[in-house]
Order: sequence, then C-alpha cells, then structure tokens
Amino acid sequence: MVINHKRTIVLLLFGLSLAVSGIDIYSQTADKFLGIKLRPEIGAIVKEVEAKTGAGIHAEFIAQTDHLLASSFIDDNGVAIVLVDLSLRGDLKKLEAVITHELLHLRLRVNNYPTFIFSQNVRTARGRAIDVEQDNINDLKDLIEHRVFRAEMERYGLYDLIDLAGDTAADARNRHGQLDGQADAINYARAVLEYKKPQDIRLVRQIYEANGWTRSLETGAAISDIISRASIQTPKDVESVFLNCILKLYSSPKRSVTFKLTPDASNKHFRRLVVRTASPDPKGGKVN
Repeated sequence: MVINHKRTIVLLLFGLSLAVSGIDIYSQTADKFLGIKLRPEIGAIVKEVEAKTGAGIHAEFIAQTDHLLASSFIDDNGVAIVLVDLSLRGDLKKLEAVITHELLHLRLRVNNYPTFIFSQNVRTARGRAIDVEQDNINDLKDLIEHRVFRAEMERYGLYDLIDLAGDTAADARNRHGQLDGQADAINYARAVLEYKKPQDIRLVRQIYEANGWTRSLETGAAISDIISRASIQTPKDVESVFLNCILKLYSSPKRSVTFKLTPDASNKHFRRLVVRTASPDPKGGKVN
C-alpha cells in the first residue's frame, strides 16, 4: 500500500508556494479534521505536528491525479499541508485512514526524518536527475517511511481500508512492449512489501515477466529485501537504508558510482538531504 506524494512534493522540492484552490477548506483541530472526529491518539499527532511547526495544519479536499488518494508536505512557509482527494468526502472510514496515513508522514517530517533531493549536478542519459528521476527517490523515501510506522498502520487497520493492490499490475499490463525503468522496480518493491495477498504479488511478477522486465524484478526484489531486513527506528537508519537502496536502483556495470548525502542548507523548515554522486571516475556524476 502506498499513497504517493508525488505531485505536492514536486511543489516542495522546487520551492513553490501552495496555490490554495478554495475547495472545501477546513479549520483543523486535534478533535476534528476535514470535518470528521479523530480518535484521541490520532489527534495527538495533530497537536505534535502543530506544536513543532508553530502553525495549524492546512487541509482541504482537492482533486488528485495518478491514483493518488492524498498528499502531504511542509510548504516553504513551514506550514504542514494535507490534501485529500474529493472522492473520499463521503467515505468516513477510508477518509480517517487516509488522514491518519498523512499525519504519520508529517510526524516523521517534524521529528527530523529526512527527505531527499537530487543535486542539480547529477545527470542521467535523459537529463538532470532532479528533472527526470526525482519522483523515484520520493517514492523510495515513502516506502522506507511506511516501514517506520508499519506497526501503527497495522494497529489502526489502515492497510485494510486503503489497500491499493491492482494499480501496479494494471499499469504494467497497459505498458506491454515498452521498456521498464526505476519506477517499475520501486512499484515491484512496493508490491512485495505492502500487498496483503500473495496472489496480488504473483500477478505483478507474472506481468513483469511477460513484459520482459527482468531488471525491475531483480532490483525491486533487492530493494524490498534491504527494507524488510533493516531495523528502521531513527532518522539515521532511514539515511542508511536509503543509500543502500539507491545504489541498487541506479547500479551500473559501466561505472563505479556511489552516492553521498549532504544537508540542504537552503531548507529551514524540515530536514532535507541532497543526493550527490561520488566516483573515482573524473567523468563521473552520471547515473543510468
């Protein structure tokens, strides 16, 4: 299960301010959020996020894209934002599950768990990594964070309410005959880590095999193995697991490229690390 933060994280990463649409905006409290009453333990997360950002959480219903149910981030003014798809307004149980999921991500954000951004100098064959690969490391970060709060997701029954099995299989089936990429490896890792039913994982694997996406299967399996075996309890644990996974995601037999993480000094409201390459090859700095 994943709720992709792609659209709004792109806004965050390029330092853009959120343009509020005016669609169903609510004043949030620890007791009521987007018009529904939260259980006390979830309300406590609202209080923590607001106390550490020094501002109330802004939340609204707004149309999402690309199978997204919701998205969350801290904007360039230090305000925590939660955006939920319009389709959830009438489904109170699912709405609470989605809100809880976003609040769990925000709680990590205000407790120094990092996000990651490619350096402007890292390039791929298709262009700058920040332009063409940033979504992939955002998704990888989300996978790792889901592992951090997996016990809470299970305790609250959230996986039962926001199970997204099927999206990856449908997308892969529709792309038969096309080349795979890093996003497909992450999607397979997500299926292995988060799908509840073994038959749903097998279906994804079978479609990938039929598509000839061997590299994505191997890389996705390696990433899921790294995440599942790791003890991820601190921000430093997240950094370590992220580095191990990104080395798998962008491995190349042609170049000896490693990655390093440095603090993003331009970001004052939460912890963000810049992904840079380190290579003995003087022409290094390029990933595949």
